[in-house]
Amino acid sequence: MMRALLLALLLAALFAPAATAQDLAAENISRAVSTSDAMATVAALDAIAVANGGNRETGKPGFARSREYVENALRRAGYDVVAQPVPYRDFAADTETLTAPDGRRIRTLMAQFVPSGQVTGPLADAGAGCSTADYPKGTAIAVIRSGDCPSGDKTVAARDAGVQAVLVYDAGPAIDAAIRRQVPHAALPVGFLSQRDASALTAAPGSAQLELRGHTFDDTAVSLFAETSGGHPDSVVMAGAHLDSAVDGPGINDNGSSVAALLETAIRLAPFQDRVPNKVRFAFWGAEELIDIGSSYYIDTRTPAEVAAIALYLNWEMIGSPNYAHFVMDGDGADHPGGSAGPPGSGTVKAVMAQGYQIQGVPYRTADLAQIGSDQEPFARAGIPIGGAFGGVRALKTPEEAAVFGGVAGQPYDPCYHQPCDNLANVNPKAFEQALRAMAWAVARFAVDDHLKK
Repeated sequence: MMRALLLALLLAALFAPAATAQDLAAENISRAVSTSDAMATVAALDAIAVANGGNRETGKPGFARSREYVENALRRAGYDVVAQPVPYRDFAADTETLTAPDGRRIRTLMAQFVPSGQVTGPLADAGAGCSTADYPKGTAIAVIRSGDCPSGDKTVAARDAGVQAVLVYDAGPAIDAAIRRQVPHAALPVGFLSQRDASALTAAPGSAQLELRGHTFDDTAVSLFAETSGGHPDSVVMAGAHLDSAVDGPGINDNGSSVAALLETAIRLAPFQDRVPNKVRFAFWGAEELIDIGSSYYIDTRTPAEVAAIALYLNWEMIGSPNYAHFVMDGDGADHPGGSAGPPGSGTVKAVMAQGYQIQGVPYRTADLAQIGSDQEPFARAGIPIGGAFGGVRALKTPEEAAVFGGVAGQPYDPCYHQPCDNLANVNPKAFEQALRAMAWAVARFAVDDHLKK
């Protein structure tokens, strides 16, 4: 009964007066999405992570089970699903041990793609660590804060000063946790600490013991695609979210929340897939946490004609952040002078993304594209108009944002970013529902937009 009603509403929208048809179709899909069904997917991804070592990292069983879950749901909805193998190179930490001068074991995470090593010797605070002068003479293990200069440059300065390894922490009021990431061109072993542990270490200097060992390996990831059977093949609307988690957590806000919303949107659009004017292609990316490998490989393996057929790309990240604000990517850079801007047409994408919140009476803010590095970037490099939304990452919520969205000013949007606590409890239900409906609006609005035809 509901399917028949939705079909009637969409057909009415498609044949309504031009000024209202697109908005009506978008509103129908936005109302049709089920928050409870989407949250069930969020819970399923959380359960998959719990059952598979606490993560859904590319190449691990948790990712494979997540992929199977999404693929099966898409097929049940009536889509043909295509899986693209994606070759990639990754790094795995084998040993991560740090013993403080007082004998305590301190949690440290080895940076990705850095040299291995075992060091015993004097530990000292080296401040920013950008120059050899920052490192006290005789230091074997240096504790340095992030920022001020590239981390790889810090390791070169440390090596030239006679240091054998560095431990990096994020200073300031942001997330106080060890967060693993890559350090390009590292000259030494690098580990990450929380600011709290870094302060404790440097408050009582002495001889510490550090062992960091890891290895690189080659593997193959998978990205999933499902597209509508109808729609102009030379006017493709792509909508995507990355399916993988980081290595150190289940990745439920990042990015299971967006995956669940995108899957629900695809399911609700499925009954109309042979009637939409523009082809819609849903993408669930592998290996995003390795710096957009899945989406980059997809663009790199398209022919010029296939790239030209993509009218625009929409991306979602972390839409359920617990201390959220609703951010729409400032595609044309108009709201952030001097910031980044996407290819021509990205301003139009921004406007439609914003409408998804406006029709709900929900506030939003725009964000400079530089604030969110994700799978929209390869599309932008290819000249394809881009847009997207996210709920906030590691930065601190402003007092103005707290007044508008609620939550706590001066605290991170997501304090569990890339950590074990990014589980089901880390998703804000209100933020998730509002972002889900905004997503469904945007996808449906572009699906029926005659102006996208090339």
